[in-house]
Amino acid sequence: MALVAVLFRSAAASAPVKVGNYIKASEGGALAGGGASSNSRIPATCDVAIVGGGIGGMYAAYRILTGGVTVAAADTAAAGSGGGGDGSQQQQQQQQQQTRPPVVCTFEATNRIGGRIFSLRGMGGRGDLCVDVGAYRYVDGRHTLVQGVVENLLGLNYTLYDPASPIFRKLVDGRGDDVGFVSVVEGLAARAVDKGLKLFLNTAVTRVDRLPPYPARSYRNASSSNSSGSSSSSSTAPEAEGPPPKYQLTLYTTSGRAVRVSAARVIFNVPQRPLMRILQASNLATFTPWSRALDMPFPYMAAKMYLYYEDTWWIYMNLTTGSFAAPAFDTPGVESDPTLFTQPPLRARYHDGDWKCDGDDDAWSAAAAAGGPPPPPPRCHGFLLYTYLSDNSYSGGANRNGQGLNTPPWSGVVPRFYWNIAVNPDMSKPYVVLDASTNSAEQLLAAAHRKLVAYHQSVGKPIPEPYASTLPTQAVVVVWDPSVFWTGGAWHGYKNGALGGMVNTSAQADPAQSVPVAAIKPWEHEQLFVVNEAFAPGAFQGWAEGSVLLAENVVSSHFGAARPAFLPPDRHDCVLFATYNHNATLCSLSLNPLVQGQTRRRRRQ
Repeated sequence: MALVAVLFRSAAASAPVKVGNYIKASEGGALAGGGASSNSRIPATCDVAIVGGGIGGMYAAYRILTGGVTVAAADTAAAGSGGGGDGSQQQQQQQQQQTRPPVVCTFEATNRIGGRIFSLRGMGGRGDLCVDVGAYRYVDGRHTLVQGVVENLLGLNYTLYDPASPIFRKLVDGRGDDVGFVSVVEGLAARAVDKGLKLFLNTAVTRVDRLPPYPARSYRNASSSNSSGSSSSSSTAPEAEGPPPKYQLTLYTTSGRAVRVSAARVIFNVPQRPLMRILQASNLATFTPWSRALDMPFPYMAAKMYLYYEDTWWIYMNLTTGSFAAPAFDTPGVESDPTLFTQPPLRARYHDGDWKCDGDDDAWSAAAAAGGPPPPPPRCHGFLLYTYLSDNSYSGGANRNGQGLNTPPWSGVVPRFYWNIAVNPDMSKPYVVLDASTNSAEQLLAAAHRKLVAYHQSVGKPIPEPYASTLPTQAVVVVWDPSVFWTGGAWHGYKNGALGGMVNTSAQADPAQSVPVAAIKPWEHEQLFVVNEAFAPGAFQGWAEGSVLLAENVVSSHFGAARPAFLPPDRHDCVLFATYNHNATLCSLSLNPLVQGQTRRRRRQ
């Protein structure tokens, strides 16, 4: 993927850069050289405008540009109307048959693509590690589209996320080192740009207006059944009479200047709150009834904290897999434990953070080849995932979806603990990277380390010296909440629980009980589409697969894209709503059962 290296910024090992009291991270998905676009100018017209540069938007762009989708040639109408009317009927038919690839434009409000797939590179004291502050893994088999893109289309390297579990996979390089989950988005974007995608960063879409002529049916005279009865997403629904609709997007760049772009079709690859912000500013909110499916999701909050150690004591102790917490989730009276609310909440995983060892396997290989004794264990450095929790909970065999059903109080308290800490000077960033140079950060690092030492002492696995007395030197603190304007939260659930995430293609289906089907085309007579995990089938909310699944249904059902070559047809049928999960056993099988790099090259024995 040479084009990925050319198009996107890489982070070679280097010392982290301090900006004031903060450590500046190198963000994956940013264009090389800090550029704002893959093109020099924003065009006045696009055939397809994609709002948002997350994985769903990049996937939709790639599929449209490679799936055989065409539009009428730009000069067809003019040629058909000129010439004084003496052209033959055959000539007019030939002109109408002229087609070309569509002009596809993607407008991303931030300075990077990926959305909540957010990878920081060049991290740690040596600048050679990666931290995923957002999405970070996919499920073997069940995440058919993401797995197909990662492993079959892009040919990326992958390994087990948890060495003890065969279910989850993550992305690595050829030597087994973490590269960040955003690599899949970068790969899709590079291929789409190579096929003609016009990609613009730091370009916020603030409104999308329908251009005249307006539809005969307005919001004020439309029956309520349109927005609360049957689904409006069926590809067989009759279109409104008159010319095809056209839309005007209002964009703002870093210059503060408004730019207007017209488009025949618009795909929204944004979460629910940003989508509603755009719609409420647009004339679509005044005369076009939309499906109530758009109202059914709601956002969760989530928090993460990674601690960086120059010596990965947990690796030295052979603690390479498993989760742990203090106080434990099932501890009697855990809700009233004062340490849960006054100290950094310990909800940790040994296997999540990135780490490396000096020399890696090279010295071991050389010693083995020479027939000599192995060298002493190398020194290792890396990140430990200290906290990861959302204000959702899983209990009684079901996700409670934030409805207050058997949700323990600490489920909401944990992400809120970090509210005053994850404060980035750039308000568009959900994370902050701190070191001990400020009093507050020093106190945070010391308090978290004390809790780790106490926990391991309590379970009979004391951290040995000198590591028990050696504090971490950095913390990456992340809070995904409504204050992050471009996302509005971490991921989504449905207000009506499992009912919202069902897939029902019946014309009589209640949109509120089949949100995925209704949400991808929520305006019956408009060429407007939605692809985001917020509106995905229930099992895929909160996963990259959810956004890609909706995108595949949009491009297949409404754009006429051919089947993707990276999936067998029967597996492609598993993700299309018309044949959704048609064979539960087949649809959950691994696309590639053999896992690469199950044993990391970084050795500590």
